Amino acid sequence: MEVTQLIALTPGDLIIREKKPGWIAMKILALDSWPDGEATAHCLTYESVFNKPDLASLKAAKVKVWHAPIDAKNFNSGWERVGNTQATEEELSGFVEYLKHTDFPRYANFTGQEISEIIHQASEHYKHAYALGDQGKRIEAIEEYSKAIELFPLFFEAVDNRAFTYMELALYEYALRDFEVSLYLNPDGMSAFFSKGECLLRLGKLTAAEEIFAEGISRFPEHASSFQQFLQQVQEMQK
Repeated sequence: MEVTQLIALTPGDLIIREKKPGWIAMKILALDSWPDGEATAHCLTYESVFNKPDLASLKAAKVKVWHAPIDAKNFNSGWERVGNTQATEEELSGFVEYLKHTDFPRYANFTGQEISEIIHQASEHYKHAYALGDQGKRIEAIEEYSKAIELFPLFFEAVDNRAFTYMELALYEYALRDFEVSLYLNPDGMSAFFSKGECLLRLGKLTAAEEIFAEGISRFPEHASSFQQFLQQVQEMQK
């Protein structure tokens, strides 16, 4: 079979490759070029099929992965272009979600939104959540914090407060998950780091908790006494 050498891809390209006993197909959603000459293709991938796909069959093909960033060099040979169609809003959903969590300014520009307006809306949900928490309405507060985070995933203060609210409900697994997200967004967050250790302690994961509190003594020396106190507590529990 003669295949096209895909040196230059274009958004909307539908490309296929034989992978016995069937065929695989992808759609190029976007392309990022880097200063070093490398490029990343943002792809939607379809379920593999036995018969060679064409433009008509791909319109009804089942999506396997809505977004996958792939080194564009992987498409330089062995692939065949079968057509080009503009990506629909649904097809772009995975790529848009990816941008939302990795490149928020580009996400806002791509979706035609103003960052200031998004942050304003998120802040309103945050303030409402805080007020609900003060009223003891923890479930409602979590819902509002979640709305703020959904709008602005980089809002680590909202992630922290949702985690603290989960802790108040003794939902330590959920709180731990949020603190890990918060520390990814803000590695210097002392409260999130300390509370991560406390969640591990509450969940009976004593070795992991001990490691957190021991690290916290040197990582946050101004709060060393608090970390030391919990470290001793964990060590006593392990005896």
